[in-house]
Amino acid sequence: MSREILQDMAGIAGLFNVPHAAADCALLLHGLQHRGQDGVGIAVTDGETLRCYKRRGLLSELLKAEPVQESPGTAAIGQVRLRLEQDRMDENLQPVMVRAYQGHFAIVSTGMIENAAALRESMENQGLIFQGLSDAEVIAHLIQRESGHLFEKITRACRQMQGSWTFLLMTKSTLYAMRSVEGARSLFVADVPSAPGGKAFATESGALSILGAEHIRELEPGELLRFGKGSEGRWLLPADGPCLGPCAMEYVYFSRPDSVLSGRGVLGARKAFGRALAQGETETADMVIGVPDTAIDAAAAFARELNIPYETGLIKNRYIGSTFIRPTRMQREQGMRVRLNAISSVVAGKEVFLVDDSIVRGSTAARICQLLREAGAAKIHVRIAAPVICTECTKGAESSRKEELAGARWTEEELKEKIRADSVRFLTREEFSRALGIRACRACFGCGEETRKDEENGRTV
Repeated sequence: MSREILQDMAGIAGLFNVPHAAADCALLLHGLQHRGQDGVGIAVTDGETLRCYKRRGLLSELLKAEPVQESPGTAAIGQVRLRLEQDRMDENLQPVMVRAYQGHFAIVSTGMIENAAALRESMENQGLIFQGLSDAEVIAHLIQRESGHLFEKITRACRQMQGSWTFLLMTKSTLYAMRSVEGARSLFVADVPSAPGGKAFATESGALSILGAEHIRELEPGELLRFGKGSEGRWLLPADGPCLGPCAMEYVYFSRPDSVLSGRGVLGARKAFGRALAQGETETADMVIGVPDTAIDAAAAFARELNIPYETGLIKNRYIGSTFIRPTRMQREQGMRVRLNAISSVVAGKEVFLVDDSIVRGSTAARICQLLREAGAAKIHVRIAAPVICTECTKGAESSRKEELAGARWTEEELKEKIRADSVRFLTREEFSRALGIRACRACFGCGEETRKDEENGRTV
């Protein structure tokens, strides 16, 4: 990262006015585990005390080590997150607990406060002490140093923060949910039918289905919700800049296929990307293979559009997490070696379209091409159901530095040679936008003359 503060690629969840809130929060985090496998935490309150359980690793490891599910309480918040290379993991686990004379609270966040480093430096100069590097701790200290009621403190703090982020804040008796004005990071709220008056919150709508949640809706950009004993409140913070829309990579890679963002289903979007990719195809092949799991739907749609057989040519070890979101290069390479295998009886002697959701560093694509070559594939045409990723994200999605990105380092022809493919083709930005059909933040795709023109016109696309 280019700043001494962590951006969080994570998932957050919460419950309010729900019996056994900690256990239900754990269920929601199970539904978000794909967003981070390196750290997890849950805070719960029974109206009298705040308790917090955190540890490295998967949610299942926390549940084995701590009595989370038996912890009494009617409100809870939690987070799953990944570890970044410079991450001192223990200090950055969430929830962040604040114990102040004005009252105690816990907070979880996801996304990125773009001016977090400057805010942090300003508060350190005032004598505030930070334990870690998370944005949640920055939010907590901003709220702490403000005066007035908690709602006023939160709104004043939010007006100082730039970027795209969401957070859940819980006291002994209230819960606040907030989505930034920019809106590239999403947060959902729903009713819990088994608990009249109960509310559930999650980064993705798909996770809420685990509880049978009803009336699921996405918080609007700039929306702040407050839930307390017998009272609710809703406010919209005024926008001082454009709303970016949801992160495009949520549709490409991050989100569950059953999630919906800004009214656009993730599964439907991935199928549309595959069809759009096929409509520009000039090569031929014997079959289409998708990279498990997030490219499967795009690959199947690509095959149907071209009327070419879709085959299972790669198998995935289900017990290995995503290599895209591993913190170090060594861990990514080790994970890749055991994550996928090619099926030689399917690909030997065949010309193959290999469809993947995206290329970040290029190492995964190179390894998959190597696997297919070793399994006997005659030709490999790599097709990517997203535009070139050519700049690092500043809106809260885990990404490599720009100098590490394949799209920033090489042309398609150079990339073809690097990964030992016979051809490489990406969706263009225009094709992607038409297929998605809604406004979305595509800053990570934004290189070249088109972006310069957009910047000159003062708009973000």
